[in-house]
Amino acid sequence: MVFVIPLIALTLGGAVGWICGQRRLSVVVWALAAALVAAMGWAIWMGRQSQGFDGIGYAIFAMLMCLPALLGLAVGALVAVFRRRRKVKT
Repeated sequence: MVFVIPLIALTLGGAVGWICGQRRLSVVVWALAAALVAAMGWAIWMGRQSQGFDGIGYAIFAMLMCLPALLGLAVGALVAVFRRRRKVKT
C-alpha cells in the first residue's frame, strides 16, 4: 500500500497536469500547485506540533500524497506544453 498511494497520486497529478497543459490552463496548474504546497506546509507544521505517532501520520500525508501529486502535476504540465509547442513548429 505504501507504493500504491504515491503511484495513484503521481498518476492523477500527471493526468491533471497533462489536461491543463494541453488546454492552456496554466492558471489552474499554478493554483493546484500552490494548494498542494500549502497542504504540505500545513501537514509538516501540524506534524511538528504533534507528539508521538500523530506527527508521523502528517509527514506521511505530506511526503506520500502531496509530494507525488505535485511532481506529477509539474511533469504532466511540462510534457504537455513541450509536446504542444513541438507540434506547432512542425
